[in-house]
Amino acid sequence: MSTDHLPKNQRMRPGVKALIVHEGKILLIRERVFREALNKEVIISDFPGGGLDFGEDLKDALIREVKEEVGLDVEVGKVVGAWAFVLGPKMHPDKEIAGTHIVCIGYQCAVNGEPNIDVTQNPAQEDIFEANWYTREELLANEGELLRHPDMIAAVEALDI
Repeated sequence: MSTDHLPKNQRMRPGVKALIVHEGKILLIRERVFREALNKEVIISDFPGGGLDFGEDLKDALIREVKEEVGLDVEVGKVVGAWAFVLGPKMHPDKEIAGTHIVCIGYQCAVNGEPNIDVTQNPAQEDIFEANWYTREELLANEGELLRHPDMIAAVEALDI
């Protein structure tokens, strides 16, 4: 897909997210991120996952990202939703990026093996400081606080639990 039509200081970033279900609960991480547009650090709740490397298979990327962020091996199941965010501006090592359009595809996943979470080995050095299991009801009851996009809520509702 060509991005030649985009201004040079904007970019699109495809991503994959894991809605990991274990014993009827869903894993959600908490992460500190710096929002340059706000000039402050914020705490977000999210599902484990992240960006694709060029040419990488979606499911392979999700398995890699989950392992990196929370140390779990997962089996990737069906797509349960998609959502998008626009972030920016951001300082990049060689230029300022006016904005990044992040498109996420959410997959239902299951844990392979024991659900021993480890957020300390993240090679991207994201500031993930917490990972908790929630029931669907808990996530939906706190949707504005925990799930920041309506399509994340719809993805939780689409899970086979």
